[in-house]
Amino acid sequence: MRKWILFLFCSLLIAGFHSSQTVHAEDTNPKPKVIPSLQEWSGATGFFTLNENSRIVVDTAYTEKLSNTANVFQQDLKEVINRNLPIETGEQPNKGDFFLTMQQGKDNSIGDEGYHFIVDDAVTIQSNTDTGVFYGTRTALQILVQDEDKSRIAKGTAKDYPKYGKRGFMLDVGRKFFPMDFLKDYAKVMAWYKMNDFQLHLNDNAIFKNNDPKHWGSYAAFRMKSEQYPELTADDGHYSKADFKELQNLAEANGLTITPEFDTPSHSLAFTKLRPDLVHPDLPVDHLDITREETVDFVKSVWDEYLDLFEADAVHIGADEFYRNDTEMSNVYRSYINTLSEHVEKQGKTARAWGGLSYYKGDVTVDKDVVFNIWNVGWYNPKQAVQNGYDIINSDDGLLYIVPKAGYYHDYLDTNWLYNNWEPTMFSGGITLNDDEEHLLGGMFALWNDLLGKKVSIPDAHDRISKAMPTLAEKMWRGNSDETTYANFKRLNKAIGEAPGTNLDYDVKSKTDTLLHYTFEDNKVTDVSENNYDGTLQGATITTEGKEGSALVISDETDHVTTDIDTKGFPWTVSAWVKLKETNKSEAVLMESDYSSLKLKQKETGNAGFTREGYDFSFDTAIPTGRWVHVAFRGDLNGTSLSIDGELKDTLSDNMLLPIKTIGSKTNTFIGMMDELKIFDNKLSSAEIAKAADAPAWTINVAAGKPARASSNETAYLTPDLAVDENETTRWASGYTDQEWIYVDLLKQQPINTVVLKWESAYGKGYKIQVSNDGENWKNVNTTTNGDGGKDVIHFPVEDARYVRMQGTERAINWGFSLYEFEVYQPVTAAGMKKRIEQLQSRGEITSDQTVRQLTMHMTAVNRYSDQELTAKVLKHMEGFQQLVEIQHEKGKLTDKVYETLQADAEGLIAKCEMQ
Repeated sequence: MRKWILFLFCSLLIAGFHSSQTVHAEDTNPKPKVIPSLQEWSGATGFFTLNENSRIVVDTAYTEKLSNTANVFQQDLKEVINRNLPIETGEQPNKGDFFLTMQQGKDNSIGDEGYHFIVDDAVTIQSNTDTGVFYGTRTALQILVQDEDKSRIAKGTAKDYPKYGKRGFMLDVGRKFFPMDFLKDYAKVMAWYKMNDFQLHLNDNAIFKNNDPKHWGSYAAFRMKSEQYPELTADDGHYSKADFKELQNLAEANGLTITPEFDTPSHSLAFTKLRPDLVHPDLPVDHLDITREETVDFVKSVWDEYLDLFEADAVHIGADEFYRNDTEMSNVYRSYINTLSEHVEKQGKTARAWGGLSYYKGDVTVDKDVVFNIWNVGWYNPKQAVQNGYDIINSDDGLLYIVPKAGYYHDYLDTNWLYNNWEPTMFSGGITLNDDEEHLLGGMFALWNDLLGKKVSIPDAHDRISKAMPTLAEKMWRGNSDETTYANFKRLNKAIGEAPGTNLDYDVKSKTDTLLHYTFEDNKVTDVSENNYDGTLQGATITTEGKEGSALVISDETDHVTTDIDTKGFPWTVSAWVKLKETNKSEAVLMESDYSSLKLKQKETGNAGFTREGYDFSFDTAIPTGRWVHVAFRGDLNGTSLSIDGELKDTLSDNMLLPIKTIGSKTNTFIGMMDELKIFDNKLSSAEIAKAADAPAWTINVAAGKPARASSNETAYLTPDLAVDENETTRWASGYTDQEWIYVDLLKQQPINTVVLKWESAYGKGYKIQVSNDGENWKNVNTTTNGDGGKDVIHFPVEDARYVRMQGTERAINWGFSLYEFEVYQPVTAAGMKKRIEQLQSRGEITSDQTVRQLTMHMTAVNRYSDQELTAKVLKHMEGFQQLVEIQHEKGKLTDKVYETLQADAEGLIAKCEMQ
């Protein structure tokens, strides 16, 4: 031990010597970049480097206290450096080692969570507690992640410690269930950023504010499994006590506390459904009647089932938004908080509650041991709270609440503003506490699932949380600093990446954009991409009568193919040829995993669709049966789309992770055949899908997914790329002037003659369609002064152009111009229409050979006369073509779909001819 004390003393002496000398800045190492950033740094020269003998050495004197930290560090190091360093005990490290130790006497300057990070030939992490040492390992890992060789750390000495003790995040799992694996990964994510308090809001219900009895049927859930009250346990997702214990153990090993919350006496429909006799008669049906001793005893009994399970020192008793605040009821409410606080204190816990004492004015003094989350300054003013002697946590709703897709509070937190302006002393309404306010424990941001589980997916929630977490962690650990700009901070966050051992984005490794490709040749399910994700037949067979060679045959609903991939994150595309048999089955699954199912037939709708997280979604289109059909599904965070035979049919704003665990299903596989299954690691463009389906060129929106620019955006979120994303639920909106514009770069010069504008209510009364090949000099190809909104289909003479612009000249209303979609199309050709007719015949959609010959004859003539620029003859043959289509449709020889397709093609060709 003496040898190590001497080593540490010499190291610190050398560091102090270097810091006291006059040294050129370029000779010492700058502060390493981590999140949250280090408080203090004294740079040395050179680098610590891992070597073949590197170890994790745990100080012999602290083996028991630091064993868990060493084990987690070992696992995470393996993820980062792809090496499994041995863990050994000892009194001093060798070159290339990590040395984990603790202070002999408490160092008050770093507190309970701070640490010394001493980098020389070995890396020494020293703290007052195992938690501090653990946080030091996060710093080491983040530095290694950024090193190209994952082996070097700049020499120097850091002293790092948090400015605020409580650095938290609250997740509403009551209104939306999140699987335990997700919670465990989030414990690791929070630890990655040195966050220390993960609050789980374990019960809640749909929002309502009146006494209408219909609300008894509203959604409600209690997420813990209950043996005492089995009917209280949520059917659509809950946590067993064993699972919750595992989560707490994982959290403890990662320096994190799991804070459980049961919210009563309001937000309590799960409880009042179980005990309707305990509902308050004058309040909404999710309000317990806490004027009755029987009600309070019931709530105590619920807590009693879990207090021994919950390991946190503090539990959250809720007490949120009780809708009655006269003096009498306020006193009852205040007494209720005291009763629950006293009850949990008997079990060695302290109580937290949502702050409401400014709203619930009364004569009863609330126990000073209760810690309040200040969630709204009107319900409890933070200055009043600290003056009253309460410890508080800043959970300010106006700054720190995320409510996805609700249209109120934040959909995404304003992390730019938070990074540059906020820390936990700051509340809404310009209220700021002193920097040294001892009653301010820290901060906590929250994600509330007011819209319940269907409208907001787990990926929706994760995207919002993951974008907020690094910024909030930085501000709650470091406080305000002008050391790094927000832009650089975002780049750093990207470089650091996600926490080791997590994959919340569901990334799947792929060497190319094609993740998987099954051709079903040679009676095998061989992946002919470069990734070798081969499949295994499970009851299914192979036939040589496929669309292109061999194909997969599904004869029974249990036939399927298993793969080595479970689920893939965004973006993704699935492309395949399928030939469905007409059956009475209500479902026909294309692909499936535990998370989701992608379906060619969605239950009772008969249309294609998908199921994720227990919720069903359907497109407005059915997959044709009895013939080979090209289907393509695309997904990203903005939604999911379906294309059939190269034509985009529908886009849903709901998203899903792609299931790849089974091709087909163990219970509800589609009946029929499949060929050329491809899964892509990106979202294919319409042109790429249409090419795979051999669709006519003029049906392809060549603007889809291309770069777009605009003169302005109404907000930071209504950007021009949203007008070319093929999603009619998103839009671009301009500033509030007439001379606004948006253009799309087609990336290459190509023939075009049609633009389709899909307007939001803020449409263009006057605008010009312009084309260019340099993005600077524009040619007018169409002008209108009487636009009426909705969908505008604009034809113009064929132009070879790279850029296409909508140049506004007059707004219809006082807002700007707003487009859901800006589409551009190539011209119809007679040769292409001949090919279309042949395809329709091969699909069995035109069965009369005579009809095919007659239609083809017209197109042959049109093609010849077009080359000769004989417009009158072209138009005459097009008139004959349309009449023939009309007659055959009336005779029942052409379906409505084929009729509409051919008539639309004809109109396009006529418009092109008339424009020339």
